[in-house]
Amino acid sequence: MGNDVTCNIVGIGSIQLQMFDDTTKLLIDVRHVPDLRKYLISLGALDTNGYKTVIRGGVTKIYKGILLVMKAKKVGNIFQLEGRTGSVHVSMVSEHDSSSIRLWHRRLGHMSERGLKILADRKLLPNLTSGKLDFCKHCLYGKQSKQKFKAGKHTSKGILDYIHSDVWGLAPTILYGGSSYLLSFLDDFSRKVWVYMLKRKSDVFSVFKQFRALVENNTGRTIKCLRTDNGGEFTSKEFENYCKDAGIERHKTTVYTQQNGVAERMNRTLLERARSMLSNANLQKELWTEAVATTCYVINRSPSIAIGCMIPQEVSKGHPCDYSKLRVFGCDAYALVPKHQRTKLDLKSKRYIFVGYGDGTKGFRLWDPTTRKIIINRDVKFDESSLVQLDVDNKLKRDDVSDFQHIQFDSTSNDSHDDHSSDSSHEQVSESYYEQGSD
Repeated sequence: MGNDVTCNIVGIGSIQLQMFDDTTKLLIDVRHVPDLRKYLISLGALDTNGYKTVIRGGVTKIYKGILLVMKAKKVGNIFQLEGRTGSVHVSMVSEHDSSSIRLWHRRLGHMSERGLKILADRKLLPNLTSGKLDFCKHCLYGKQSKQKFKAGKHTSKGILDYIHSDVWGLAPTILYGGSSYLLSFLDDFSRKVWVYMLKRKSDVFSVFKQFRALVENNTGRTIKCLRTDNGGEFTSKEFENYCKDAGIERHKTTVYTQQNGVAERMNRTLLERARSMLSNANLQKELWTEAVATTCYVINRSPSIAIGCMIPQEVSKGHPCDYSKLRVFGCDAYALVPKHQRTKLDLKSKRYIFVGYGDGTKGFRLWDPTTRKIIINRDVKFDESSLVQLDVDNKLKRDDVSDFQHIQFDSTSNDSHDDHSSDSSHEQVSESYYEQGSD
């Protein structure tokens, strides 16, 4: 502000303006600042969007090309808009505003509007009301593509009857935990996905044995068929002999085709949504493995078109999912510091960054930017609005704020709105496997 006092921006939305000539204009990306007593328009922002400003004789005129769209008269040292405000639509995005479709879009790893509607219609997302999802640039950053794949046919008869698998890598950067490859397994019947982070491609065989033991023990069923490409990591003699001894049929793709499309599309989805979440949170690529694991977690709780918009986790486990603990990836998280790690005068809470859900625990995975380590803690308070403020701050940095001039809205229109924790919950963790399947 002009007196060097800062004001919090709690939301972004749009506002309709009834102009001097009775036309209606819509201002978008309007910051909602409760501490401001008057509405202000930035001439710098208008200039960025292609408008021309002419100030002469105590009158300011705003043009789009040759068309006059706004006019304001000088009152004191500011210009007052000739017109009045209409309807206001503000997206409030605090932790308490769980009804925001934009908030749930982020919590669910940038899920599509269609998927959100399915979950909302089934009353699975607490207090989510129907609404249209606003434009999300982070979805474009992570998912934009010019090609579409044909939908695969769902033909398996039971869980683990048919497993798709594929490897992605080599990662172009060093990832947390030293991983360089992503190995995914997808059950054709339930569409549930499991992901493993590998340091070497040669680890695929040993990881498959771990995966088989896990899922067969959890379901009481056996893997009947495994579909992969012809990569050397899947075609070694050791791998082939193991599957023959276990009675697992092998289906392999033809070289240079997309016959392994189900697994490849899942890896693509994992990468795209992880990319969107990292962009949204402005986090480093180093945390890509955490973003992929969180994506896996929310995909297993998202409607799948391949199984009639049912939810993989529900099909696999046989009971409804719990969405109440979902939080926006990358938001600020304040964890309780255990008593034995602080004195009576030390702060009881420490700020971390939320990066995922604990596997097999009720805790949350938290990134400490200072020590560059991940902990798991269940005593956590979240500030999901921090990411919205980050978006606003980044946009403000791109504006030429030093040249801002302000137009004041008509004052009459403004008046109408006038302590316990366990030692284990704070351990450093470095996991390479993410089933992300248990609630």
